[in-house]
Amino acid sequence: MKKILITGCSSGFGYDAAKYLAEKGHHVYATMRNVGGKNAQPANELTEYASTHGYAIDVLELDVLSDESVEAAIAQAPEIDVLINNAGRGYGGPIEAFSSEDFLAQLDLNIVGTQRVAKAVLPSMRTRKSGLIIQVSSTAGRAAFPGFGVYNASKWGLEGISLSTYWRV
Repeated sequence: MKKILITGCSSGFGYDAAKYLAEKGHHVYATMRNVGGKNAQPANELTEYASTHGYAIDVLELDVLSDESVEAAIAQAPEIDVLINNAGRGYGGPIEAFSSEDFLAQLDLNIVGTQRVAKAVLPSMRTRKSGLIIQVSSTAGRAAFPGFGVYNASKWGLEGISLSTYWRV
């Protein structure tokens, strides 16, 4: 049984991965923002699913945009074996329609957010000399699509940091 932390579990790949990996016998820390607000429904669904089927899923509040939020979540999920950096969002539209702040927010979410969480789990992985980090990217990190320049930039950046970083544990 591995302890697996997944970011961005309020929907999509993260939500499905949490259920699938728990079904396979792993202890899953399903993380998302706003577990008591906007994401209360998926948080409650995952908790109920785990309880009904006897699976190990702990839903934790984690906002990849906040060092404090990441640290608080990792304090509740010690000795992570596998990190799946899945949280992200894509913005579309002409590049000139984005303010500098909007552009930086996209980069912070899709690139820096992954580094925040990896940085938090790596000390424990290094101590145990064991661990795996999986970065969820997109074809937008390999090919450019018209109208998605900001999103493409963030996913190309994620690909670059992932391919050039050797996180040996």
